[in-house]
Amino acid sequence: MSVPSHPLKPFALAIGLNRLYEARSFNIKPFSERAKAVLNDAHLNNINIQENNILTFPPWYIQIFNYHNPFSGYDKTGTAAIIYQQLFSFHCSKYSKYIPVYTDGSKTAGHVGCGVVFNTILSFSLHNSMSVFSAELTAILVALQHIIVSNHRHFCVYTDSMSALESLHFSTEHRHPTVIEILLLLRKLERGFDIIFSWVPGHVGILGNEQADTAA
Repeated sequence: MSVPSHPLKPFALAIGLNRLYEARSFNIKPFSERAKAVLNDAHLNNINIQENNILTFPPWYIQIFNYHNPFSGYDKTGTAAIIYQQLFSFHCSKYSKYIPVYTDGSKTAGHVGCGVVFNTILSFSLHNSMSVFSAELTAILVALQHIIVSNHRHFCVYTDSMSALESLHFSTEHRHPTVIEILLLLRKLERGFDIIFSWVPGHVGILGNEQADTAA
């Protein structure tokens, strides 16, 4: 049990008792010990579990997170890629003083990863137990961690994960630990940084998004 405050921590089997059970295999081990074998078989015994502290933000602090969607009203099934590219170019020109940062997360058979295109292309492998949603959020978090040590002050973070943006926008309803981490970091970045977020459609030929997708 990797969480020290886990309520079942006191019920973990002592080393001496574990040896006793090993010597007498006909005795059924406690549930906590049997669960370890299941976790080991599922390759979940070495993951770092994040605690979810619902009291991170006091009730009187209202976290406001908004994002741009310059592609609103355009159905992807009936819109040519060139239209999305033109809309994206217009958005970039409108916010030309903002440095674009692209993030993406992916999950395939046997691989979970995230990619960030900043002043360079960053690629990270994540634990296979993570969902694609968690990978998308992790990519955004990594981007912000690089922004905070940057000399620049204006950034536009592009992601093709609407679910990640919505979870940050409706943060009181989504208590994903990585959502909380992102919001905490954004609160620090409020001083001295101007960061905007924008949704961008995936797989329509937008270079930065394609690079982030490949890196993920």
